[in-house]
Amino acid sequence: MLDLTVSGLLLDMDGTLVDSNALVEQLWSEFAATHGVEFERIMAFSHGRPSIDTVREFLPEASTTVQQRERDHIEAEGLMRTHGVVEVPGAAAFLARASAAEIPVAIVTSAPRELAIKRFAAADVPFPPLAITADDITAGKPDPQPFALGAELLAIPAAACAAFEDSGAGLASARLAGTAAIVVGDYDGPETVGIPRIQNWYDVAIYRTDAGFRIHTL
Repeated sequence: MLDLTVSGLLLDMDGTLVDSNALVEQLWSEFAATHGVEFERIMAFSHGRPSIDTVREFLPEASTTVQQRERDHIEAEGLMRTHGVVEVPGAAAFLARASAAEIPVAIVTSAPRELAIKRFAAADVPFPPLAITADDITAGKPDPQPFALGAELLAIPAAACAAFEDSGAGLASARLAGTAAIVVGDYDGPETVGIPRIQNWYDVAIYRTDAGFRIHTL
């Protein structure tokens, strides 16, 4: 059961608020076929990480120029294609509840800002004003930097923030940054041990209390 009192929210995008798994798998499948890399290995590594980190992992001998060109191609294709990008059930309604409660919220995503905005729009989920994206970081998830920067953006200590994530890399980042991490969806890796889980946003309530903002499942 989820029942926390916090001062701010840090929310991942893909798989947490917006589901673009079908599109992401298609893009990495094309990359795998082009470069003779096993698709399953890419998917096991890539989820939650900046695309450049995945390109570097599977094209380690390529020059920096080639790696960046591959990253740019993947992200350009991601911008052009939106078919299959949908809302994680209840996400938009939860963001509306969070806005009504006036809790500080920031997105923390491994996607570039332009891509994140487009995927939120494709899923008909409002993009919050504050966000840490791939454009703002020097070390991606699972490094703690993204969530540490998210808490800094809210001007709230990381320990007073709840971080919602669906990937191993993201959960590791959130926990290392010192946030209260919550799993979204079915991921069941070692990073999930001992932390709450939600399957969707429909039953997640949020309201202000004297101690902060209480977030709990109904």
